[in-house]
Amino acid sequence: MNMENNSERAEKDTFSLEEAFEELDNLIASMKNDKISLEESFASYQKGMELLKKCNDQIDLIEKKVELLNADGTRSVSEELSDVR
Repeated sequence: MNMENNSERAEKDTFSLEEAFEELDNLIASMKNDKISLEESFASYQKGMELLKKCNDQIDLIEKKVELLNADGTRSVSEELSDVR
């Protein structure tokens, strides 16, 4: 059972914005279905909000990395990120 939990954590660590956006599109499409129950609709909404927060967090991190680069691109992002966190 621990192996399963570790693989789930590893999967969450490899978060992809593209995959999250695709999943958000799928959630929106399912919520537009007239046959979806209120409970299913709310569960989809809740999952969508969680995905949206992850996307925003990832985008914020990327923006911080970009801001740390010099105009010539020589500044070490990994060194500077340790100061941001």
